[in-house]
Amino acid sequence: MSEKYIKKGGDGYTRHTQSNISSNAAFGDGNEAIAWAAQDAGVNYVSHYPGSPVNRVVDVLSDAQHSQDYLINHALNEHIAALAVMGASLCGARSLLVMKHVGLNIAADPLNYSAVTKIRGGMVVVVGTDPGARSSTGEEDVHWYAPQFNLPLLEPATVQGVYECVKQAFSYSEQAQMPVLVFVPGRIAYQSSLIQRTPEDLPARSFCFEKDPENLINVGVRAVRNHRQHILRLQQFQHQEQRYSLHFNPQAQFGMVTRGASFGICHEVIESLGLGKQIELLNIELSYPLNIQAFLSFAKNKQKVIVAEDQDGFLETLIKREAFGKVKCEVHGKDIFPIWGELCDAQIRDYLSHEFEIRPGNHVGSVGSVGSSVTDLKIKVDCPERPGSFCEGCPHRSSFYGIDRALQQKNMQKKGGMGIHGIIGGDIGCSSLPPHRTDWLLCMNAGIGISQGIAQLLPDQPLVSTGGEGSFFHGGLISLQSAVENKIKLTHIIFDNRSIAMTGHQDSPTTSGTTDMRKLLQAIGVKHILEVNAFKSSEVTQAIHKAQKIQGVKVIWIRGNCALQPDSEALRRYRERKLFIHNEKCQGCQLCYEKLQCPAIVKQQELLHIDLHRCRRCTACLDVCPNSAIEVDDKVM
Repeated sequence: MSEKYIKKGGDGYTRHTQSNISSNAAFGDGNEAIAWAAQDAGVNYVSHYPGSPVNRVVDVLSDAQHSQDYLINHALNEHIAALAVMGASLCGARSLLVMKHVGLNIAADPLNYSAVTKIRGGMVVVVGTDPGARSSTGEEDVHWYAPQFNLPLLEPATVQGVYECVKQAFSYSEQAQMPVLVFVPGRIAYQSSLIQRTPEDLPARSFCFEKDPENLINVGVRAVRNHRQHILRLQQFQHQEQRYSLHFNPQAQFGMVTRGASFGICHEVIESLGLGKQIELLNIELSYPLNIQAFLSFAKNKQKVIVAEDQDGFLETLIKREAFGKVKCEVHGKDIFPIWGELCDAQIRDYLSHEFEIRPGNHVGSVGSVGSSVTDLKIKVDCPERPGSFCEGCPHRSSFYGIDRALQQKNMQKKGGMGIHGIIGGDIGCSSLPPHRTDWLLCMNAGIGISQGIAQLLPDQPLVSTGGEGSFFHGGLISLQSAVENKIKLTHIIFDNRSIAMTGHQDSPTTSGTTDMRKLLQAIGVKHILEVNAFKSSEVTQAIHKAQKIQGVKVIWIRGNCALQPDSEALRRYRERKLFIHNEKCQGCQLCYEKLQCPAIVKQQELLHIDLHRCRRCTACLDVCPNSAIEVDDKVM
């Protein structure tokens, strides 16, 4: 077993072993580690916008809120959340901000200013990253925001490390008087392990806001001065703090450097190949600002060092910049490993096997010798990709069927169906699931945003923009208002399933019913609002035809509850209804099976049947069938 040492300021080295685990431990995943660390650090205020892979953090915090003394702000976007948390920290509260990597783009504006304000209470910004794009529309590398913001960045390598880093980040934040970033990749956010908890016995905090124009009004010469002072504080923090761990053989001439999730992969591969005597492994937790001393000491006796990390090569870039002319060894990284996708076992294994001339089925016992055989971990499994899809009873399924029908009919009316096609502007969320009916899938509010540009250039082309009510309140509201002010001929569809379902069924402003959507839309200047039933695709089709004839901005508000958040009426229908197909009436059009694509409609020996175990009794199929071949029985089953 390798040794692990972590350098913390002036505290020397602390060795962590299995015997250190006390009874104050609990089994949890990375999301729970974040929440528990915040609780044990005495967090006072939490704000977030839900996003995988850190969408469960606030759920964990909410479950324990009755016994904890902290407030939770469910913000409508990351920009708002960042400002709210900053306000709490200016009052002296310890605050936590949680979002996913693409949300950092939205929060970038306030976070660019956050450091110069000299916050009073610790402010920790947890960002769930997604190398490999497993739960996102993109895998962009947001590490480059750390030097742009000039904020410290911690990158834990284990679930226990997540707990320790988040907890430590509150102290670092108060020490440096600036927010601290903690990046948690999906591989660790979803991973589970035993977490050693160490709650702090903290005195009660009193909160107050003190006027401080010298730090809070950043304009002109004052802004430049505050920026300079911030950089000096950051540099002082950089020289004081180190967080890193060393593993395997300190005398080895070959070294590997990791951060975050790449540590666990490299550690396992080195062990499984028996290369513990040939390699020393350095894992860096405080990746920005980089205290280069740990690397310089590590690299002193090395001939070659490999930086193994996901994405663009952030750590490699910092090391090469800070260590230029100070080391004699070769330093490699993205000339070996790709800058896309998630770093995997096979990539590390292939490289080390080639570097140390290891034949498949063998591992190295010492330099130049071949030891006993080990299992080849390159397991080939014929596992087809299984993309997500709408649930049975999802309101989006029948809604899109109605949209498709409207645009197809519009196409037939134009030029004999030749040379023109309908455009569907797409947004992220459950409405973006396969079979991807929309014409683009990029980011929040791209549906209405991109559609505005197209609509102005191609006013006669059939076009509808789409987005859920979550996206609407995230940024779509102001986008819609912009379309109104610019007098654009635009039909925008709001899919209102009363839930931010994609990220865990968090409440949206329409969940409680306190927001009057019609009055809100009217208040920003929308004069034409068509409200339709999501499970009546014919209503959707008719509403689109009607809207296309009206100038200006029109909103089609499609209402239908998420199938996984049923209300009392939906539960009653499920108990008391049954649907069945009369095959003697069926004309074989296959619309319900091939076009609506409801998973509850199955084909057996060329005949269609409804699987009542899967059917949610939404009756969308009744509206689709042109032959009245589907019957609903509302009697108690």
